[in-house]
Amino acid sequence: MKYNSKDPGSASDRDLAEYWRMPSTRSARELAKSVGVRRVNGRYLWYSIWKAEGLAPPPRSRWSELKLPHSKVEDVAAILGESTRSARRRGLAKPDASFPDPIPLRKKPMLWRTAQLRAWQAGLPVPHYQQVSARAPSTLGMAKSLQVKTVSSKFDPWGAARSAATESD
Repeated sequence: MKYNSKDPGSASDRDLAEYWRMPSTRSARELAKSVGVRRVNGRYLWYSIWKAEGLAPPPRSRWSELKLPHSKVEDVAAILGESTRSARRRGLAKPDASFPDPIPLRKKPMLWRTAQLRAWQAGLPVPHYQQVSARAPSTLGMAKSLQVKTVSSKFDPWGAARSAATESD
């Protein structure tokens, strides 16, 4: 990664499969397609991957920790010294408020951000990442709202004939 770059770059199919802890590159491509991450020249932009996970564009200082592969339940169990069942329950019930939330990308397998788990394990403050605002209008929604036809208040001489024809059908 270039430190002077203005964007975090992109991930290949293999990078994406490792990042999301998928069994194959094909399953990673299918998941990317289902969550709306587009493939550009055979690669996936990190910004679009993070947006699919619900994150706002992070600052440059967080790029390296956000690119770490996610942790599965087995990894969480190893960190906690618990069974996988206990780790899964911890992700669902959260008896400790400082324990990081799982990523809401998919339900099975549950995934956590590795940087958050490492910080929690070391007793450091768990890093929190800014989420995409639900209120922020998307550019797609704005484009659709601009395309809405305005209703004219002018007299339409054929309007009565059209409505009579549709009522009789």
